[in-house]
Amino acid sequence: MRKVDIVIIGGGPAGSLCGYLLKKGGTDCLIVDRADFPRDKICGGGLTPKAWQLLQRLMPDFNYDYNPISHVKLDVDVNGIGSCEFESSLPIRIVRRRVFDYELLKQYLALGGELMKDSIKTIEEKGERILVTLKSGELLSCRYLVGADGSNSRVRRYLNPEKGFSVLAMEQYVPKSGENKISVELSPAFRRGGYFFRFPNSEFDVVGYGEADTTPDKFRALLKKKGVAETRFRGAYVSLSNDYPRHDHIILIGDAGGFANMASCEGLYYAFLTACHAAIAIIHDKPFSDVNRAVFRKERKEHIMTPILFSRPCLRIVKWLCRKPGLVKRVFDCQMIRKLPSSLCQQDPKIIPGLF
Repeated sequence: MRKVDIVIIGGGPAGSLCGYLLKKGGTDCLIVDRADFPRDKICGGGLTPKAWQLLQRLMPDFNYDYNPISHVKLDVDVNGIGSCEFESSLPIRIVRRRVFDYELLKQYLALGGELMKDSIKTIEEKGERILVTLKSGELLSCRYLVGADGSNSRVRRYLNPEKGFSVLAMEQYVPKSGENKISVELSPAFRRGGYFFRFPNSEFDVVGYGEADTTPDKFRALLKKKGVAETRFRGAYVSLSNDYPRHDHIILIGDAGGFANMASCEGLYYAFLTACHAAIAIIHDKPFSDVNRAVFRKERKEHIMTPILFSRPCLRIVKWLCRKPGLVKRVFDCQMIRKLPSSLCQQDPKIIPGLF
């Protein structure tokens, strides 16, 4: 049996950033991931202004490649298509997740962080310790177990075997269109917060689609309707619920905890934020449910409001608002550009240099 203070399952953005902050705070941890990095990830790769500003504050020396895009096109298909285009006040940074995630992980490794290639077999609680048996047969004993292993999280299934609400997201890479803009379509035909998008990164465009009843055949039909040649598409579930028991020493962050915006499916901002909250909770020995209270509260509100916002009557209103792109721009900026959460002020300045 190997004793480790903190074990983080998953080396994606949430797990890597959490490990980085813990190492900066002088706390040893181990990241376990079954993948070989760099690896691909189903995601449009959009870093909203609030996401990249938060990351910049948490990891000030991190440099990465991105395609900055300010031009946004919104289509609303309700009895005909209503469209509007506008320039966001701050650009959205489109990254290639295969490259971005690996560079983020290397920041953790540069601090002396340890990465183990393996995956969970079983989890067991023994007094104040958590025992994690890996598929290789190795046994880890830890004080904190952090699940950052995506929407199909094994850690989450330990807390709650029942599968919560999730959306099957599908996407494929296509040649660049030459238009450096983000395109998003909303329609009541896409059930429960569905969407279709096209995001251009520096090498190719990512075309994606997701809804409550996504299927490959629906994606094929949608690609044909949009005049997009089918190549090789992939899919992954995005969890959008927090219906699991809270635990002071087993913490879920990022997609593993269902922390994505239910309306926009934005996940990277909440990956960074919940990773920071987990580090705060561990270093200062506070319950994660307290440190992350505002995010849990936001999730509860979104479960109530999102079905209403994506209903046919509300989408008719959004279609009408497309006649006023200046108003749509203000609403968009309000959601994409926010001040840093006040909870970060609880953080140790050694972890976030210059926060004060």
